Parts: sequence; structure tokens; C-alpha cells
Amino acid sequence: MIAAVFCALFGLSLLPGRKPLCFRFAERISDGIVPDGAEVYCRRLTWVWFLVLFADAALLAVALRAGGWAVGLHAATAPAVVAATFLVEGAVRRRRFSVVFRTSGSTGGAKVVRKPFASLAKEVAMHRRRCRAEVPRAADGTATFIATVDPGHMYGTLWRVMLPKALGCKADGEVVLAPESLVAKMRAADKVFLVTTPGFLDRFTAYAGQYDVPRNCVEIVTSGSLLSKDVSDRAKAVFGVEPIQIFGSTETGGVAWRRGGGEFHVFDGVKVFDCGGRIGVKSPFSFRRRYVMGDGAEFAPDFRSFRLLGRRDRLVKINEERVDLAEMEDKVKALG
Repeated sequence: MIAAVFCALFGLSLLPGRKPLCFRFAERISDGIVPDGAEVYCRRLTWVWFLVLFADAALLAVALRAGGWAVGLHAATAPAVVAATFLVEGAVRRRRFSVVFRTSGSTGGAKVVRKPFASLAKEVAMHRRRCRAEVPRAADGTATFIATVDPGHMYGTLWRVMLPKALGCKADGEVVLAPESLVAKMRAADKVFLVTTPGFLDRFTAYAGQYDVPRNCVEIVTSGSLLSKDVSDRAKAVFGVEPIQIFGSTETGGVAWRRGGGEFHVFDGVKVFDCGGRIGVKSPFSFRRRYVMGDGAEFAPDFRSFRLLGRRDRLVKINEERVDLAEMEDKVKALG
């Protein structure tokens, strides 16, 4: 009976002009943030479930007529078929709707990180809720996202590609490389949501006196390396907005945030723990359930904030570029 009811629901949603039932589920689960091609995939998936449930209902009707062993056989096999369909589809979906990022990682060696689109969607939904609650002027759909970061990196994918769509905002498609370009784009926009790096802010604010910078920035987000208090103060003086700094990695996603100097505050839904002086992360945004970062920290008693104590290995960040000091030492020694 249950299979027949769901079969009817799946079938009705396949009629022309209607959203497939699986697509409605996907939108609800991911808070409306879905990848390109999801509707076509979900229409095919809805057909699969319709056929599986139709076959189940039909076989049950035959088994009831035959009685005896037929009913028992159906009762034993039907749940297994449904479970197998669910598990196989989940594996296919995670593989198909995933994003591959290349990063130096915490080991310093180049590696590939494959993240399910669902984890990216959850992180974007969290940032959207934070923006709407804390910076409503940046989340009302009228701000233009301008970025100095490449969309091929996870930070760029989240903040300059996915978040503008989630907020209903316009995103400038050009990567800003020069101060003159940023000023020109700011003048052409009503309100600006700036996605940038500490290195760019440092260079820009050092010579900002040369430019007539508009005061229409409603939010500045930085990531990639630590933003010093000095650069944060200079940015606030130039743009009128104190930048928010995101701490995290490609592997973990966003872990914590802060404005200015001081402690980092852990994002909602993320848990951090002490792992031998290093930051351990348990997060729905991470590509693993638990991940240990290369950074040391002093944690608050409730583990909802922490103070960074620097790297616990011989890796450093210089202008958002990861430098392996051991490798550098070996190359210098090889020069004789």
C-alpha cells in the first residue's frame, strides 16, 4: 500500500510542467542550493523510483494472489531492492555532483580534494543565514559581488560563485587584479560586497591615498592567510567596513571567523577539539568526518572560540602562497 501511494506521487510529479519529486526533495534538503544539471538528474531518478515502486506494488499484488511462500518471498526481497536502489543512487550522486579542488594541503604536497556539492551547499546556506542576520544590507539582493580571487579555488567557488546566487545578488565575472580596476568597478556599482585576500588588502590600503575610493562597500570577506590587525584597521579606514576573516582550508571548509584581531569564533554546526596542540575539526563542510589541521591553538573552555598559535610544522603562508621551509632549505643547500 505504501509503495503504491509513493509510486502515484512520483508518477504525478513526472507530468509535463511539474517539478520531479526528487528535485523537490533536493531543494528542500539543500535549502534551495542545487548544482547545474540537478533537475535533469532528478527527473531520471524520479523515473527510477517510480518504476521500482510500481514493480514492488505489482509483485505484491501477484504474491497476495499466489499466497503462502510468494508473500514471504516478496516480504524478504522488496526491502532489499529498495535499500540497494537507495545506496547505489547515493554513491552515483556523490560522485557526479562533486567538485574537485587541488591544494597543497597540510602536508605541503600537491593533492586533490573531492568535495560533495552537498557539503558546499550546506556551507553556503550557513553563510547566507549569517549574512541575513548580521549584515542585512549585504544580503538584500542589491549588492554586487566583486572579487580579487580566482573562482577555481574553494574560497572563490563559495564566495564569488555560489553565495551571490544564494542571496540573489549580481556577481562581477572578472577577477580584479589592479587597484584602478577595483575602484572603477566600485564606482559603477550601487553597493559592493568585496571578496578578497589579506595580501590584496595590504597592498591596496598602503597606497589608497592615490585613489578616490567610494564608500559603498557593505561587506569585506578575506581568507587565504592571516589578516593582521594593522591591515584590518587600514581597510576599515579606507572602505568604512572592518573585514571579516575566514579561517579554514580546502579540506575542512570554513572553521571560524573574526573581525580585527583577537580570537576566532567557531561557525555554527562546526566542532573543534584539541588534538595534541593542533586544531581538530568535525564539520559538515569537511571532506572527512574528522580532520586535524596543521595549526596550533589555545582553546576556550567551551571550544567555541580559540586563539591561533601558529603552524605546528615547517609550512608558512606568504601572501596566500604556501611555502615549505624544509623544501626551501634543501634547495638552498643544493646550490652549494
